[in-house]
Amino acid sequence: MTSNYTLQRAEDLAKFAPNEAEEIYKSILAQNAANDDVIKEQEIALVKLGELYRDHRKANELSLMIRSSRSFMASIARAKTAKIVKRLIDLFSEIPDSLQLQIEICQETIDWSIKEKRIFLKQSLETRLVALLDDKMVLVEVQLLESKVCHALRNIPKARAALTSARTSANSIYCPPLLQAALDLQSGILHAEDKDYKTAYEFIIF
Repeated sequence: MTSNYTLQRAEDLAKFAPNEAEEIYKSILAQNAANDDVIKEQEIALVKLGELYRDHRKANELSLMIRSSRSFMASIARAKTAKIVKRLIDLFSEIPDSLQLQIEICQETIDWSIKEKRIFLKQSLETRLVALLDDKMVLVEVQLLESKVCHALRNIPKARAALTSARTSANSIYCPPLLQAALDLQSGILHAEDKDYKTAYEFIIF
């Protein structure tokens, strides 16, 4: 039986025999990651197992799976890790009464991403955590920080997107003068990157 067949078998079983599907996914995750094909199958199995827990409202099992998968996450590409982690944490939002657990997992994963020096994942999860806690002021600060970091890394499109998000969030709250000034300064800097010096000057001066 090939691994691809096993994955398909688990997907079919998930609809009427979820316990059997769970065991198949776990058996795939328990394999030795000997090559890229096995790793790819394990990435799929991890997300599918998370979706199985979501469908059956098993928030505790989902949280345990995320915690136990961190050693695997540390062994795969950073971009892939970020995508999978965010997908798994998103699954909590579809499970009733799981907000507190989602916050805890988010906080733990931020700590893990700091330890593993996965900066973009950390920033993304911090933004997610702030949204969960509904602290708009901190959300603006985190999004502004993300814009500055992306600019420093010369990812100008992402810097602009983060700044736009920060301004949108700031529009819904009272924004202190210093924070508003920081937003305006970052806007001026990004306009200067486009050689729109007149607009940049207006943001920085006014």
